[in-house]
Amino acid sequence: MKKGSQTTIVRAIGISFLELIQRFPTEMDVIDYFLHIKYPKGVRCSHCDSKKVVHRKTTPRKFQCNSCNNSFSIFKSSIFKDSKLDLRKWLYVIHLVINAKKGISACQVHREIRGSYKTSWRMVHQIRKAMGQVTTQNVFKAIFEIDEAYVPAGPKIKQKSKRGRGSLKTPIVGVYNREKDRIYATVALPNELGQKLTGKQLLTILEKVATQNSTIMTDEFRPYNLLDKKGYEHQKVNHSQHQYAFNGIHVNNVEAFWSIFKRGLVGSFHHISGKYLQAYIDEFTFRFNNRKNKKIFYDLLERSLLE
Repeated sequence: MKKGSQTTIVRAIGISFLELIQRFPTEMDVIDYFLHIKYPKGVRCSHCDSKKVVHRKTTPRKFQCNSCNNSFSIFKSSIFKDSKLDLRKWLYVIHLVINAKKGISACQVHREIRGSYKTSWRMVHQIRKAMGQVTTQNVFKAIFEIDEAYVPAGPKIKQKSKRGRGSLKTPIVGVYNREKDRIYATVALPNELGQKLTGKQLLTILEKVATQNSTIMTDEFRPYNLLDKKGYEHQKVNHSQHQYAFNGIHVNNVEAFWSIFKRGLVGSFHHISGKYLQAYIDEFTFRFNNRKNKKIFYDLLERSLLE
């Protein structure tokens, strides 16, 4: 991290593996936990809303309604849908993903839980789906840092490409809210200029999280100059002149996030498809934004219901 950075990378304690197996010694304990989350006032039929429902003895994940004879699963809309794996394995993989600062590959998950690689791959992508679930994107007036990064995603190219701006790599944009200590990161959608970022693209992304009159800190990248015309207080540092922080003006918090993300791409995943790039970004964003959250494990379990 460059001089002048404000972010301290603190990892949430979360839940340990020992605590995990003590809290959920059987699969039924996992089911009971999700029942409490999903039906705090008691299980109701998904079809007729009746309370006259009973557990199926042979399939404890399902209920039978005595009023309309409807059979339904408590995990119908969750990331566990159609999975026959012991739910404790799911919780273990969630535990692994949360605690892997640089991410964990499907290959490593496969080595941990055995079974097929295809199953492990699906599990980690379903967990990323839960991590990326956002019900509403709040817009704030605050101090923001915005910065872009370029990552290789898509078909592998044998020849070396130039680094950073102007390369053939995929641009991704991060916006960090200093007051909330949270980052919003997304793949920049393609435009008529190919992979090159435009001020209009950057503004569209920024408007999802920042109101006008917010203070926006950037580097000297020319497309950011559009912010001066759109009602933002635009402050910038000039990296080309080795200026990385000046009177509190810097984008080091976003760059700290990019550093973690890129180390994960190199160290854990090696190469990813452009199709799934946003899912990987969502995973790292969730961990970054919850790095001080001691309930991160249980919060993700609740998200896993996808409701």
